[in-house]
Amino acid sequence: MTITGIDAVTYGVNDLAKASAFFADFGLRLRARGAARVVFTTANGAEVVLRPRTARDLPPAFERKPTLRTLTLGVDSKSDLRAIARELGRDRDIAIDRDGTLHALDDHGVPLAFRVSRRRAVKNGGTAVNAPGAVQRIDRRATYYERAVPRSIGHVVLAVPDRDRARRFYERRLGFQVSDFYRGRGVFMRSGKLTGHHTLFFLESADAKVRLNHVAYSVRDIHELFAGGLYMSGRGWKTAIGPGRHRISSAYFWYLANPAGGLAEYYWDEDFATARWRPKTWDPAPTTFAEWVLGKGLPRSKALPPTREKRDAKPKTRA
Repeated sequence: MTITGIDAVTYGVNDLAKASAFFADFGLRLRARGAARVVFTTANGAEVVLRPRTARDLPPAFERKPTLRTLTLGVDSKSDLRAIARELGRDRDIAIDRDGTLHALDDHGVPLAFRVSRRRAVKNGGTAVNAPGAVQRIDRRATYYERAVPRSIGHVVLAVPDRDRARRFYERRLGFQVSDFYRGRGVFMRSGKLTGHHTLFFLESADAKVRLNHVAYSVRDIHELFAGGLYMSGRGWKTAIGPGRHRISSAYFWYLANPAGGLAEYYWDEDFATARWRPKTWDPAPTTFAEWVLGKGLPRSKALPPTREKRDAKPKTRA
């Protein structure tokens, strides 16, 4: 079976209008709006589905607040779906929608769905970078972004009571691979043959409960990451931490508090891995989490103070 990445995330929310406003400002494209269901998409077609938290047709919530209610993973083909159905059907209930989407719970009760991927390839279109010996942008100015337009849903981070149990399930039952370990704290896992550093990251839960930490959305370049964070701040949304740069995965990041649940992360320039990648065990520490980080975002530019000449100039008088 080949799981190609995250196709959709479904949130159960308290305030559908507020959650919708967040993702509209975040830069996602509105695809459908109804009284009990709002759907946004990233540039590559991955979906963010917003539902009322009390909707009866949602899977049971693993925490008593707005949170992730279904994580939908994409696969290459219907034969992959059949293989997953055979594997998971050995020891748990599965259900199949009319459109062929397969549903099951993982070993911690996190609702999963699997479908033939609806994502599409997109061109990055980010700003070419100039550096000594590596000039890529000639006779062109760099791009300035007013806001971010996320390209994809890159990864989901969950706190779970037993990270080793989570690792065994996704590794042995669904073919995920370990990218790195956080000693005594967590495990980074990826799906696919050539993929970003992690599709899922499992943190050891401090209270033995399952919790959503964040969902991450990729952007075209670091300039778009900064633009997205600045735009969100200007719209009144709260920065949780960032911007900064991770040591594990190498990615630049900016995390925002998300009214739909957990945090929403803009990120860019993560490591990519194949079967040749060798996992490393990292010791938890602030310097491991980030090479550098700001706590509350960035201030927007303000008008520059007048030059000395202008300050010292005498006011003109009328004759």
